[in-house]
Amino acid sequence: MRQVQNFIREQKMIMPGDFVIAGVSGGADSVCLFFELLAYQKEIPFSMEVVHIEHGIRGQDSLADANYVENLCKEYGVPFHLVSCDIKKMAQESSLTVEEAGRKARYQAFEQAAKKSGRSNCKIAVAHNLDDQAETILMNLARGSGLRGLGGIRPVRENIIRPLLNTRRSEIEAALRGRQITWRTDETNRQTEYTRNRIRLEILPLLAQGVNGQAASHIAQAGLRLQEAEDYIQSQVQKLAERYVHYEEKAEPEVFLEREGFCRQEHLMQEYLIRFCLEKMIAGQKDVSRRHIGALLELAAGQNGKSLNLPGGIRAVNKNEFLVFEKNRSIRKKGNEAAKCRGENLQIPGVTGWRDLRITADVFSYEKQIIPQKKCTKWFDYDTINHRLEIRTRQAGDTLSVHAEGGTKPLKRYMIDEKILRERRDEIPLIADGSHILWVVGYRISEAYKVTERTKKILQIQIDKEN
Repeated sequence: MRQVQNFIREQKMIMPGDFVIAGVSGGADSVCLFFELLAYQKEIPFSMEVVHIEHGIRGQDSLADANYVENLCKEYGVPFHLVSCDIKKMAQESSLTVEEAGRKARYQAFEQAAKKSGRSNCKIAVAHNLDDQAETILMNLARGSGLRGLGGIRPVRENIIRPLLNTRRSEIEAALRGRQITWRTDETNRQTEYTRNRIRLEILPLLAQGVNGQAASHIAQAGLRLQEAEDYIQSQVQKLAERYVHYEEKAEPEVFLEREGFCRQEHLMQEYLIRFCLEKMIAGQKDVSRRHIGALLELAAGQNGKSLNLPGGIRAVNKNEFLVFEKNRSIRKKGNEAAKCRGENLQIPGVTGWRDLRITADVFSYEKQIIPQKKCTKWFDYDTINHRLEIRTRQAGDTLSVHAEGGTKPLKRYMIDEKILRERRDEIPLIADGSHILWVVGYRISEAYKVTERTKKILQIQIDKEN
């Protein structure tokens, strides 16, 4: 479809030489995405592979979906990767809905495929369409989302692209029928026990019939305008933050907000500055409600020494001219006691859980790829590792290589030199090879394990907070 090709081009979704991982479920949207990407390859050169997630929910129908997508890829010579998951089990273990667990599993599979490719120019293409956009905006509106949520889905977000986001579902199905292309139908999409399905099957049709036949398109267009408004506000918040927010990136950050300048701002900008500060904290904004934001606004204008405990183990306290966001001291004390717990051997490759962290390890060949400069993702020379790696806190005898020419320093001395507070030293996660520390998480990696010209295999470790 011309509009899809134009949308890809306008949004600069794919550049020459990119590596695109397409999520193809077998439904009409993803099958259309598959063929539109094939068509776009005729305009610019890029490579493509397909990832299909088999959710383990619909029995033989689910397996038939996977078989359909695999045969489609074989027919057109596109590499195919199958990932099987037990979504219901994941949902139960993570206290998520089936919808949420399915979404989490899909994006984990896409990101794993991207990491294994070792490509720095990897894009993940998913098949959200205009109707999905309208559904998302209505769902966020009903849940009380702020401006960001009301903007809905972004056409491009980091390395995720959505080429069909300006195309109606009816247009997609009509285009496939016109080309005599079949697709698979997921009967669970007709079950109104799922929130999104109720909006799709009941609410949007009612709006189209009783209010305006173009309701979905108009809602999606409003979302684009709200995205523009959000982007502008964020640009202004960034300017204010440069003046009034002070932040040091450490294992346990503290954020300082100048109260006088903050209190002079409009109410809306105050809210956004508060959220900016919370985003700097490790716990982020999870479970922070408008009630908490209101209480923080009152706190900032209050007396020196006043404080407020927030979700995620964060405390906000007035310290003279600053409103300071820091780790809750009572939780920090518990953390020091818990620091004596044993470490956990890393699954390589695989995923390891430790405390509230999720450690993902992958091994792949080094072909002079660009080393990612990310705080939570590090590359190591796999061949220099002598023991089974573990994640733990510090122990007596730990050492760290801090000089490229060789030689080690006791970890205790390194922490003193870095002016890491004594009460924090037992909380910092470490990736350890015996008594040799590969990575002081939040600070630095060892010189002895860095990637060099002689490196043959890469060990990639990514550390995330569990949701």
